Amino acid sequence: HFLIEPMVAHKQEEEFYICLHSLRYYDEILFYHEGGVDVGDVDAKAERVQIPTGVEPTASMVTEKLLSKVPAGKQANLASFVLSLYKF
Repeated sequence: HFLIEPMVAHKQEEEFYICLHSLRYYDEILFYHEGGVDVGDVDAKAERVQIPTGVEPTASMVTEKLLSKVPAGKQANLASFVLSLYKF
């Protein structure tokens, strides 16, 4: 699946990076609070959470494991987006 949205003017520090991939026994979500074209070495920088097969992630799991460096006012909406993207 691909998500394509229109360009919205914004600052670099307002971008996030997310990667979802599936492995044999779990899915993994990588998240970095400074996304964009110049994200760099994601493996070294990103927060990550492994979700075992058959386990449903929760907003608190996403917030605690991935969003600690995101401003508190954005965490709830971002957690909802991550969960929706994962379920997609």
